[in-house]
Amino acid sequence: MRIWIVGMECAGIAEAGGVKNVVYALCREFHSLGHEVTLFIPEFGCTDRTGVEFTGDARSAAVSLCGREETVTFHKARSVRGGFGVVLVGHRAFSEKKGVYTYTESEQERNPSHVRGTGHTDMLFMDTLFQKAVCVWGTSGLCGDGIPDIIHCQDASTAVLPAYMMRSGMFPGTVCAVTVHNAGPAYHHNFRDTDEADWYTGLGREFISRTLNSGRPEPFLMALNSGAALTTVSEEYADELTDPGNSAETDGLSVIFHERGTKIKGITNGIDFSLYDPEDTGISLLPYSFSPERGELDGKYRCREFLLSGLLHCGKGGLIPGNIRQYGYISPSDGGAEVFAAYHGRITAQKGIDVLLRSVPALAENFPGLRFVIAGQGEAALEERIVRMTEELPGRIVFLNGYDRAVARLSAAACDLIILPSLFEPCGLEDFIAQIYGTIPVAHKTGGLNKILDRRTGFLYRDNTELSLTAKLSEAVSMVIYGSAAKRRMIRTAARYVHRNFRWSQVASKKYIPFFREILRNRTSRD
Repeated sequence: MRIWIVGMECAGIAEAGGVKNVVYALCREFHSLGHEVTLFIPEFGCTDRTGVEFTGDARSAAVSLCGREETVTFHKARSVRGGFGVVLVGHRAFSEKKGVYTYTESEQERNPSHVRGTGHTDMLFMDTLFQKAVCVWGTSGLCGDGIPDIIHCQDASTAVLPAYMMRSGMFPGTVCAVTVHNAGPAYHHNFRDTDEADWYTGLGREFISRTLNSGRPEPFLMALNSGAALTTVSEEYADELTDPGNSAETDGLSVIFHERGTKIKGITNGIDFSLYDPEDTGISLLPYSFSPERGELDGKYRCREFLLSGLLHCGKGGLIPGNIRQYGYISPSDGGAEVFAAYHGRITAQKGIDVLLRSVPALAENFPGLRFVIAGQGEAALEERIVRMTEELPGRIVFLNGYDRAVARLSAAACDLIILPSLFEPCGLEDFIAQIYGTIPVAHKTGGLNKILDRRTGFLYRDNTELSLTAKLSEAVSMVIYGSAAKRRMIRTAARYVHRNFRWSQVASKKYIPFFREILRNRTSRD
């Protein structure tokens, strides 16, 4: 098949959240299976050009947007690591951005209205320009005779593309699939009203009026109304997306999906073990190697010693990068066995940070040897709460505020437990990474976190309250302290389970490709 994958981020090219890993893995695996793959991605100011090898001169084309013509450039290239084709879409709206979705600290310094961690003020312009540019590539002759069989759009920022394709009439036989990576509030990239949507998209008020969610035009509904198939990143999240009881978690979208009888294909994400292998320090970025699958954990605990030696070092022995701000510190326990619990990820309400912070004081009192390592960045108010807690519990909590790949991996690998109190979680990547590194997850039983096997590969709790989290985390801490054999058995079982059952090669060949063939057959039978 000829497959176009359209996304805002891809590992090794432009990175932001977990979507980057999905996009890269699917492109690479489809390519390795013999399909003709092209990734379309904007060229941001943060794009790593060393991740691609350019294969031709830049081409330009005009895109009609907001009553004027915008000139975009197209650079054909090939992924250095993955071998698949890439088309980089260029425009000043992309190149001036230092982050894929949100402003960076340096951008805030230049313009105080561009607050670090907040979304781009011209997000809708960027989304629309990118999607229309992809459509222009396919309708202007730039792609030659390479009209795709499948266009796979990644999340709401690319979900209007099927509507542009349908309107163009230039993609006969092409089928679109749109993956919902996150349908939580603030992830929909929806328009304020019908007039705004028509101004940007030019799709017409009649079409747009049938895509409203509480009065706001919804990209996912535009995709659905244009004949696109919807997928999401775990079987459990597919069920949650069509459950009207999850209206708050989906910003009303699940009610609409339920009323329409929408079918959403759930395909649980995989993980590329070769990018994290704890036996190879050059890959893992950890200072010492170890093997949870074989129960060889000496290197894991040497990684802990390395982290605790003042918490001033990163994975290759240098100082923590300047973009990481350290608050608080870890002091040796003066009573009780030491247990280390990590949180790593985005510091946002969705991730249940509030639940975690409310449970910390009781846990710290009940277990004098319990220490917390929190790493990540996100919402300023939550970051400030974590900073205050490091002051209230000196020596018990350290907060590594910012992002660095080596620091993030070390903070997870050095701990006994990782805490995942997400209010909802479409799939989850941090549980995979933790289990590969011999760190036991303690997670809210929601969405993709259901792939954790309770009391076999980690711990799950149902009600996402501080009482439930405290109780479950207390159970896990007690096992670490008193159940050495059970702990080692769980670590080994989890590492093997993830490595054997969630390889991207299996996900691509046994899940996605059959699904693509199915929706192509359905399209042919309808025609």
